[in-house]
Amino acid sequence: MPRMVIRTIVILSITQILNWAFLFYAFALWAPRILQETGWADSVVFGGYSLSLLTCGVTAPFAGRLVDRHGGRHVMAAGTFLGALGLALLAVSYQPELYFMAFALIGIGMAGALYDPAFATLTQVAGAQARRAISTLTLAGGFASTLSWPLTLFLFAWFDWRSMALIYAGVMIILCTPLHLFGLPNKADRQHADTLRLLQEKTDGPLHEKRARGPVWLALGLFALVIMAHGFVTSAFSVHVIHVLSQSGLSEAVAVSAGALIGPSQVVARLIEMIYGRAIPALTLGLVSVALLPLAFLLLIFLPPSLISAGLFALIYGASNGLVTIVRGVVPLALFGPEGYGRRLGLISGPALALKAVAPMLIGAVLTGQGVGAVLWISLGCGMVALGSIATLFWTQRSAP
Repeated sequence: MPRMVIRTIVILSITQILNWAFLFYAFALWAPRILQETGWADSVVFGGYSLSLLTCGVTAPFAGRLVDRHGGRHVMAAGTFLGALGLALLAVSYQPELYFMAFALIGIGMAGALYDPAFATLTQVAGAQARRAISTLTLAGGFASTLSWPLTLFLFAWFDWRSMALIYAGVMIILCTPLHLFGLPNKADRQHADTLRLLQEKTDGPLHEKRARGPVWLALGLFALVIMAHGFVTSAFSVHVIHVLSQSGLSEAVAVSAGALIGPSQVVARLIEMIYGRAIPALTLGLVSVALLPLAFLLLIFLPPSLISAGLFALIYGASNGLVTIVRGVVPLALFGPEGYGRRLGLISGPALALKAVAPMLIGAVLTGQGVGAVLWISLGCGMVALGSIATLFWTQRSAP
């Protein structure tokens, strides 16, 4: 890869690990402490987190358009800074009103600082090598939870959650914001990258893929439905997976052991894709990765509960989740090309983030009222919706004249 692309990947790898760790993953360990300290209802504490995802979904298309027009340099720096301000405000939120304002600000920051603007930034710089660059970035980003949860637990020995929010905000302002502002390519760099991209496209074809055939809105809508249905399940299970496995007839120790396989499976799947995936068309990769989700739930539903069945579920589920993150970035690029890529990512991610915001609460209510069996069948149904949508998209793009 050209030096500018490598530099961009390195900078975004660092900032994505930290931004995901601080803005997204840390809340899972903060939530019980927030509940205990404030005495607020669960709906207030978890409602703030849901609000951040809703706000992110609403502002994501706007952030994508800004990246398309001006590049990711200032957009990602501003997003990181706003996310840090949200964390700082969260640290001094002693009333629910301030608490919700803090999470709304965090959501705006997430829209400008996480994967979608990072993918759009990489696409502007990497050109025909964008898929490889995106795969490399998601491989690094897979370590965010690996860093966040042990680090947060370690810091709890000295700090409460409010102090930690201030510490994380300081790291984002002192380290991540300057890396975006001074390390990402400027306008002249992007113009040079555009020239290289055009030269590559003349010889290699548009990113080695064909453009979308048929109505663009249909292809965009089908792919958005894929990301919505898949994201609903993975968002719910990011909170409830251990409880679901435990309620399926497994001991808590076995459930935790199986659940611990999900993270490594995501990283390994991304590593395999980065090494061998170049020969696989983006839509084919999408079809395979989405098909793994219903397969995982079929195993959990029909196999007797055991460490082996739970472990197989975790490995296949983790692989699907890891690969779909890549698919979300490379399929729109392969179908529609780099022009308007950031805006399209925002349009795809917006509804998905809104649905992901309510998924843990909805599945939690089903788990309490109907039991684990209903949760598994609903998850399987969502997986089949995602698979049917990606299969339809695959068929329409393959069969169109």
